[in-house]
Amino acid sequence: MKFIHAASAALLGAAVILSACATTPPPPSADMTRAKAAIEQAQRAGAREYSTEYLNASMAKMELAEAASAKGDNARASRLVDESYADAHLAQISAQSAKSAKAAADVDKSIVTLQDEASRTNTP
Repeated sequence: MKFIHAASAALLGAAVILSACATTPPPPSADMTRAKAAIEQAQRAGAREYSTEYLNASMAKMELAEAASAKGDNARASRLVDESYADAHLAQISAQSAKSAKAAADVDKSIVTLQDEASRTNTP
């Protein structure tokens, strides 16, 4: 009798563990919204001009994530959404950095021009 109870408890435990492994994760809808917002922010930051590669990668991964989610492959969709968000964030930071570098170069160029003008007016 003890053997039957132990065996049924083991079977029940195994069934619970297997059913937990077999459940599919929920669709990553909130994360998708967050990643799409990051893509929009990257575009507003100038990623189309300064960080096209990362922005395109982010958008492509979002499309793949939407397709995976539509097929019910929520684990893959979630992974792709996370990658899309990371790429969008990188695109935004890269664009901001490139814009800052360009602005600094413009300031440097203006300083050189002003120095040239100042040296010309001081020369007899």
